[in-house]
Amino acid sequence: MEVFLELKSTFYKALEEIINIAYKKGEISQKEIYDILTKHNCNFPELEKRLFAKNKRYQKNIYVLKKQDEKVYSLRINSDILPYVTNLEIMWLKFIMSSRYASLFLEENTIKKIERLKSTMPQIDSNIIVPKNYSKILSREDIKELSPKIKMIIKSILEKKLLIYTYKTRHGIIFKEVKGIPVKIQYSLKDDMFYVIFYSVEQKNFSKCIIQNLEGIRYDSDNFDREKILKEYEEYLKNSRAKEPIVLEVENTRNALEKSFCIFSAFEKSARFLKEKNKHEIKIFYYNFEEAEIISRILYLGKNVVVTHPEHIREHIVARVKNVLKIYTENDLV
Repeated sequence: MEVFLELKSTFYKALEEIINIAYKKGEISQKEIYDILTKHNCNFPELEKRLFAKNKRYQKNIYVLKKQDEKVYSLRINSDILPYVTNLEIMWLKFIMSSRYASLFLEENTIKKIERLKSTMPQIDSNIIVPKNYSKILSREDIKELSPKIKMIIKSILEKKLLIYTYKTRHGIIFKEVKGIPVKIQYSLKDDMFYVIFYSVEQKNFSKCIIQNLEGIRYDSDNFDREKILKEYEEYLKNSRAKEPIVLEVENTRNALEKSFCIFSAFEKSARFLKEKNKHEIKIFYYNFEEAEIISRILYLGKNVVVTHPEHIREHIVARVKNVLKIYTENDLV
């Protein structure tokens, strides 16, 4: 299988980096070579002998480095190594390009380069996958309208710039000329929507917005104390961190484990297998303002997931379930 090709080994990656650095600089030091081997976990005597052509069985040696002195090497070849892509990787790259979201995160020239790649493997027909998780409330915005909004938000997050925007909620309420700092972008598998979490400069709190419902987004050009605002934002974020994570026990039936990782993909988390229970434990680290969203996602997962900690989350979920059962019972729906 292509997965086990030598070209995909860590030693090949180390060798590729050594050759490319030596080609770019015209030489490479012995220390740089050892550092690269260590970084790729290839600092074994046998591999070092092959690289420095010191193996007694000369067929095992790799004759690419030429010794200049005791501490410096140059290349025997006058070329670098281009990234190697397998047929399997090309197949998946081309399939990914069929997504409407490819243009959100890749430049147009990158997409064209991928489309020109040739592979001997048959391509995946994107029509065999039919998503059924589209929002029943909102129609999906054209990608050409959505793309500039997401790119502006990403730039704002990276450069910590303030944004001014107008937002329309699901219920039609409009908030005009809101000033905020974007913190994080989330993608919801439940309804195929992108969200952004803003820190409001005026309200000193967080809000979660559907990106396609944002209008008139622009960078704030007014005079303001940027350092003071960013300090307030960092302090608020620090104080909003939940004291303890939400701990879930997941029974891996009906793809519950895979669903859990997908649905909490936007959150910091850790996981381990509980051998004695034959279940998986997932810890979700979050901010207090995300609590309602997490509870909603836990309920979406159903009976295969149990909350073990903290107690107030358990009580909230039990209360929600009892309330729903009461409503269904009173209306003879159960």
